[in-house]
Amino acid sequence: MSAQQSDIGEAARLWAIRIQDPAFADWDGFTAWLERDPAHLAAYEAALEADEWATDLFASEPQAPPLSAPAPAPRQRRNWFAVAGMAAAAVAVAGGWAVLDRDSPAVNILTAPGEHRTINLADGSSMMLNGGTRITIDPDTPRQIALAQGEALFQVKHDADKPFVVTVGKTRLLDAGTVFNVVRDGKAVDVAVAEGAVIYEPGPNQIRLAAGDELFRAHPGATPVLRRANPQAIGGWRTGQLQYNDASLDRVARDLARNIGHPIEASGGAERMRFTGTLMLQGSPDQILARAGPLLGVSFAPKGETWTMTPDDDGRR
Repeated sequence: MSAQQSDIGEAARLWAIRIQDPAFADWDGFTAWLERDPAHLAAYEAALEADEWATDLFASEPQAPPLSAPAPAPRQRRNWFAVAGMAAAAVAVAGGWAVLDRDSPAVNILTAPGEHRTINLADGSSMMLNGGTRITIDPDTPRQIALAQGEALFQVKHDADKPFVVTVGKTRLLDAGTVFNVVRDGKAVDVAVAEGAVIYEPGPNQIRLAAGDELFRAHPGATPVLRRANPQAIGGWRTGQLQYNDASLDRVARDLARNIGHPIEASGGAERMRFTGTLMLQGSPDQILARAGPLLGVSFAPKGETWTMTPDDDGRR
């Protein structure tokens, strides 16, 4: 298969994901994409007939409440065949369009608070999304991922001809054959490498991160801070463990919040406390926080959907 055919097939599969959403309404955009090249319609029909797009590009993990792609409503599927028929007729009359569409709408994938989801790409790479995460994939450049918020662990199949790039705002992270974890929390960025290497901001001032390296940047323009991490612990949230080495409890609170699906507010000085050790994520939010409190030296109290974290009387340190 040529690179051109691969790109068209990737775009077709991503369109399939979007159309499975009951809220999908961009039929004009979909029709325009079909009409740009006869190969687009053929690729889309192949994706539907083979029924393999869901496992190639979108698979849910049964960790935390999984959300699988909803089945298409019959009305939507009938609309698709009507649109496809009109597009096929237009292709037959007009003859040809640009070889590769560069205007397909991007696909936004979101996880609910507390949800874990795995996205498998056709090239063999995968992305594991933590709760409260949003990524964007462009159908024509599926190896360029934008992380808008949250946390994701990337397992990348290296391809020197098609670099895998993660953008976090204006920051670029370039894969060099890698397993790495990225957190975007407000303006802060945290990158930790479990295997291989990642290039932070490729260019004259780039920083190469090897296995066990972690980079934290508080905000755009801030000086990145480098530190060491246990490679085996990176992305441990996937298997129900959060491991820390002298981490602030403010950071711990945000990590817990992504995984239990409830906001956690650190107050009363708890945000300035430090923690070294491992927290287990098995059980309900109440059970997780009940175990974590004594280890962290804090107390957790529910306040609506939010939990507050305050130091114990003997927990200030």
